[in-house]
Amino acid sequence: MSSDNLLGSTAKLGLLIGRVKKKMHKRMSDLLKPYELTPEQRAILLTLSANGPMTQAQICNLTSTEASNLSTTLKRLLQKDYITRVDHPNDPRAYLIEASQKAHFIIKELSNLSVFIDNRLTQGVDLQALNTTFTTLETIDKNLESISSEI
Repeated sequence: MSSDNLLGSTAKLGLLIGRVKKKMHKRMSDLLKPYELTPEQRAILLTLSANGPMTQAQICNLTSTEASNLSTTLKRLLQKDYITRVDHPNDPRAYLIEASQKAHFIIKELSNLSVFIDNRLTQGVDLQALNTTFTTLETIDKNLESISSEI
């Protein structure tokens, strides 16, 4: 692709990704209203269910959540009894976060919502095109990480 064709492509890509993210968040928020959960809280509960107890840093990493946002989100999940804190087995000063019994009661429903959304998102999308999109976005993500170190 020539540099003339690339002019403005990053702006278009950023706007498109932002628009898709906003729509995905809105649709998932609507589906989660009966559970009084946000999409971010859902992601944390599914991550804890799949991986077991973990530290806040591990949750941040696996859910791509900022540490400051995670702290607030965890407080809300704790207030709703969806998570519990347990002693860290190797560090008496630390604790792990785990999904509570209450969370385990709705995990299957939350997983089913994910399948529903995934199926609707990829409806009419060729599997090879979808894989190419993932590969492209992963490459762009890696490229973005290296930009700050080059400046």
